[in-house]
Amino acid sequence: MPSPQRSRFVEWFVLLRDEWLPSQRERITAWYEVVREEPFLIWHTPAIRYGVYALGCLLAVWLLVWAASLLEPAPAKDAGPRARTANFHVVCSDPECGHHFMIAREFGFKKFPVKCPKCGEKTGQRGVRCNSPACRGRFVTTTTIDGELRCNQCGAVLGPAP
Repeated sequence: MPSPQRSRFVEWFVLLRDEWLPSQRERITAWYEVVREEPFLIWHTPAIRYGVYALGCLLAVWLLVWAASLLEPAPAKDAGPRARTANFHVVCSDPECGHHFMIAREFGFKKFPVKCPKCGEKTGQRGVRCNSPACRGRFVTTTTIDGELRCNQCGAVLGPAP
């Protein structure tokens, strides 16, 4: 039975373990001896220098974030906790019902359709205000046509599709 071929990763790992690591110990020992004699040479080591640059950048970003938090105004004393839910306008897509109601759900809620409280069917779609002369600011269901949001009642363009 022929022996299975090793993958490149295994070959690379064996090369790393057997040849590269032992030579690195010698290089680090030699570098350490040179730096002990002349400490200023530590700055001429790219790994040390770039590490110091990276730490300096992280410290600068941390300081900027901290300074920005000091500039943020404090909330009003009578303010409650941050909201975790939003109110969504919903319109029943059944033409015989057409009921408009609101639901409170977590931010980013997208599990439409929902159950309509008037007709009891799962036909409640997210409502969008249509300010066309025909709809006059009424909340309506929408359709996406050619990348645009359109009113299902009058066909007016309500903006780009999400």
